Amino acid sequence: MSIWGIRRSACVLLPVLLGASFPASGQEQLGVPDPRWGAFFSGKDQRVPMEPTVWPWHAIGRVNVADSVTRRHCTGTLVGERLVLTAGHCLFDHRLGRWVKPENVHFVAGQARDTAAGHSRAEELIVSPKFDASGGTDPARRTIRMDLVAHDWALVRLQTALAVKPVPVRAFSDDALVREVAAGEIARAGYSVDRRYLLSVHRGCSAALSKRLPGAMLNRCDARPGDSGSPLLLLQGDEAFLIGLSAGAAHEKRPDAGYVAVMGFGPSAASFIDALIRTRDPQR
Repeated sequence: MSIWGIRRSACVLLPVLLGASFPASGQEQLGVPDPRWGAFFSGKDQRVPMEPTVWPWHAIGRVNVADSVTRRHCTGTLVGERLVLTAGHCLFDHRLGRWVKPENVHFVAGQARDTAAGHSRAEELIVSPKFDASGGTDPARRTIRMDLVAHDWALVRLQTALAVKPVPVRAFSDDALVREVAAGEIARAGYSVDRRYLLSVHRGCSAALSKRLPGAMLNRCDARPGDSGSPLLLLQGDEAFLIGLSAGAAHEKRPDAGYVAVMGFGPSAASFIDALIRTRDPQR
């Protein structure tokens, strides 16, 4: 599953994050013109391979989607005994114009080549009712409408509970996030297309809440196709919290450098934490 980007027609400007901003109105902006491209923000790839043998890394896994015609994957994170969080666009079948069937989704936690911490097929898919996958995403250009970024999440309920500790989800205000990051670090981890069966991690990257798109989180964490749905983690000593998702990236066309990644984006925890709580406890 490719990294998705921002449509050229959606010219809402996003705030600057650590010196990078989205292209101004009138400039050409695309997601990933070539699916082999990724989003590297320092001029070099800062992801490193990791054997996911310990928590929280073995709670991250591949979300495999396969039917009789197609096979693809995204990244997901175990956030409950039987709940996996991933990007919503990963579960939409543009060929058929509908959401994929749960029986065609399989989660493999902590995969390292031919070993894994656990796996299960899906029993139910829960997507944001505000995510217009049919009208708001373009599979040919691999782009997504800006106003849908905060709603690009999905919960996968598994048939079988996995013997893996879930990653807790925490939503922060702007000020609280700045304070918490100062006491730890941000990391993004996923199953990139160039290492399909081994985790790739970028530690020490950056993330911030968007002031102009409520519920969205911006980041400068390196990613490649396959990383859609990967977690943005706040690491503090032995603790880890999922604070948002990496769902895509915006690229800007520059005369001297071609397409350059300027921002990663996805929903913040604030956009899906209520749905997560309701799914865990339907009585609430």
